[in-house]
Amino acid sequence: MKEFFRTKSFRILLAVVAGLCILAIVTAITGGFAIPNLLGAISTPMQKVSTVVANNAADTAADLTRSKESLQAENDALKAQVQQLTSQLVDYYQLQQENEQLRSFLELKEQNQDYQMVTGSVVGRDPSDLFYSFRVDKGTLSGVRVNDPVITEDGVVGFVSSVSSMYCNVTSILSPDTKIAAIDKVSQESGVVTSDLTLADQGLVRMNWLETGDLVQEGDIVVTSGIAGIFPKDLKIGTVKEIRNSENDVSRYAVIEPFADVKTVKDVLIITDFQGQGEALADLTYPSTALTTSPSSLETASSSAAGQAASSSEAAAAGSSAVSSQAASSTGSEASP
Repeated sequence: MKEFFRTKSFRILLAVVAGLCILAIVTAITGGFAIPNLLGAISTPMQKVSTVVANNAADTAADLTRSKESLQAENDALKAQVQQLTSQLVDYYQLQQENEQLRSFLELKEQNQDYQMVTGSVVGRDPSDLFYSFRVDKGTLSGVRVNDPVITEDGVVGFVSSVSSMYCNVTSILSPDTKIAAIDKVSQESGVVTSDLTLADQGLVRMNWLETGDLVQEGDIVVTSGIAGIFPKDLKIGTVKEIRNSENDVSRYAVIEPFADVKTVKDVLIITDFQGQGEALADLTYPSTALTTSPSSLETASSSAAGQAASSSEAAAAGSSAVSSQAASSTGSEASP
């Protein structure tokens, strides 16, 4: 008998009896609600799980029982909603673009009250064009004409080389066909801004016909001089990157990094009218016309207008002779603002 009290079975029986006694005491104290509460605590989470499963099953069954026409109607409604939201998004981006254009327009207009301008967006580029010309969505119906300057808030990007009623083609500042009468704002030395294939590939231009001295320095700002009446005065062009000796004569030229990035420009301003437009010197024409003049004529006129004609009559005569010799040795180059 003593061995029974030492067995594992007796210990289990004793634990069960003790548990029942404790449960009886707790039940007596709580008024008989302990067992229901315990069962409720165990069963409630299971009931929640079963309810969720039942509801999902009911929803799935409802979807399966819907007709094809009902599902098609819902699909069409969702597609219409997507199209409406897409249209609203396009309108938003369009308004945002127009807002940025008008902001640039107003800032430039406040600084130049005599400018008449229209805003435009770049709508096409010729991938085979090595000088990055582009097409703008404004034409003669908007008052655009051939030779109108094209700029951004950063600076000059080119000129209108051809125009139709609804669009125009812009020859960029990186093209050799673009020749702009320019002036160094620091030294007041003038020259002609153009480019070539090598510089265009680097996004650079050059200012030709500089004096042999060291007047123009790296970092100087170059702007339009307004001499030929095509580009207004003081439009930003770029900063001088370095000075090089000309390959063909004793003159020098400045390599200029334009302020405006022609390769990535998206929105532009076309100046359709300004004070002094077309009031070019008699022998100055734009590259798009049939007339040509020697670069020496443009340089002489630019120097005179900038007030550089006069260090001495001998120096001026020597400079004019050197430039004239260069012009005579070439087949003739076009001059423009």
